[in-house]
Amino acid sequence: MERVINSQQIKELFSKSADILVRQVTINQNNISFHLFCVDGLVDTDMLDNNILKPLLFDPYIRNYITEAQVIEYIKNRASYETFTSIETDYDKLLKAVLSGNAAFIFDAEKKALVFDIKKFDKRSISEPNEEGTIKGAKDSFIEVIRTNTALIRRRIRTEYLVCEQMQVGRVSKTDVALCYISNIANMDTVSKIRDIINSIDIDNLPTAAFMEEYLNPNKKSLFPQVMYTQRPDRVSANLSDGRIAVIVDGIPFVFILPCQLVMLMQSPEDYANHFIVGSSLRVLRYISMVVTLLLPAFYIAATTYQNQMLPMKLALSTQEAKANVPFSSATEVLGLLLAFEILIEAGLRLPKAVGTAMSILGGIVVGQSAVAANILSPLVVVIVSLAGIAGFVVPNQDLSSAIRVIRFILSLLAAICGFFGLTVGIIILLIHLCSLDNYGVAYLSPFVDIDESNHKDTLFRFPINYFKRRPHNIAPENNTKQT
Repeated sequence: MERVINSQQIKELFSKSADILVRQVTINQNNISFHLFCVDGLVDTDMLDNNILKPLLFDPYIRNYITEAQVIEYIKNRASYETFTSIETDYDKLLKAVLSGNAAFIFDAEKKALVFDIKKFDKRSISEPNEEGTIKGAKDSFIEVIRTNTALIRRRIRTEYLVCEQMQVGRVSKTDVALCYISNIANMDTVSKIRDIINSIDIDNLPTAAFMEEYLNPNKKSLFPQVMYTQRPDRVSANLSDGRIAVIVDGIPFVFILPCQLVMLMQSPEDYANHFIVGSSLRVLRYISMVVTLLLPAFYIAATTYQNQMLPMKLALSTQEAKANVPFSSATEVLGLLLAFEILIEAGLRLPKAVGTAMSILGGIVVGQSAVAANILSPLVVVIVSLAGIAGFVVPNQDLSSAIRVIRFILSLLAAICGFFGLTVGIIILLIHLCSLDNYGVAYLSPFVDIDESNHKDTLFRFPINYFKRRPHNIAPENNTKQT
């Protein structure tokens, strides 16, 4: 069957769908009629009735027209109160428009349709971000509607160079995806690479954010996250101003930012809301916490199992005394407790919030204390694993925190096998891996590995704002002047 705009063909296509409305409407005594085509629940029925149908049916001049072509032009230019009206002649584009929430008048003789942009569907209100809260910062966050999210960005960046390209991904879902960048700042080669990746995605559906993230990830075998996500429009705006690119997916309440470096994952919006000395202190605390959560369990295993002489005398004696009645080795204790810690975290996420909180308290305090009292675990191991676990929660990005937890277990296993030699080998391999990662032409450890001193003002320490004079050259090569 030829794919032309025809009401009968559309009726047959959606004959079993109760939510698709295809209804004939006669508008004058010349028996000129059209078929209203829309999806019940996606269109604004008040606008459809009051701004389109009612003015049309009570218009005294429309009876003078005797052809569908005349009626189409009259409705588009004069009869409708809806300004966002267009004429569609392509069958596939008509289906796309209506299934996205628009309404259409189908004129069979002309094989054309008038499309009215009157989308309206239930959506969550804009609220405070629950993962990236700040005391002095903005309180709005992205929601699941792509057009609302682009509007939140437009509200903050009012330059004419802000581009929001819209594409569709998914053969079945046809999910809207927006690629946002500032054309006179961003590296257009990087924009082209990301655009090509999105256009090349051939999949039925994008049910979760992880699907899009995996396609955008340039180094899929690495545990470390290389696509940053955020719920905050102000954070996206700041990164766009630096020359980065944002990817917005309809139905997902956060935005992806590329290129992504490790230093971005260790930053928090609160760093810029506080005095630069306070912000720098918080960042140093995060990096110290990352080292503690990564190395403390492995260091304890290596020190107590192979190199007791590295511990102070009193600490070594105290450790041996605490382990005197424990039947397991230090490596078994630490690895087992780390595994139990991960089980508690996973159980807390899967259970309802109130039950999960109670279960975490029960597992962390009651069970841990009982294990120590029963001489199954030594008290120092509980302290070591607890410190490592709490320090891991200081890392702002959850994807990075998850990667660190996996690597922490691997380093502990190496320390259990080879002591400090295994731990050293693991650290060297980890550093080599991090140095080898490239994120769309930018080193993952940038700006720590950059020779450009202007890129070092917002890394381990947060310098005063007047020091941020240039954008990173490898991200915004053409326009890297930020302020004078």
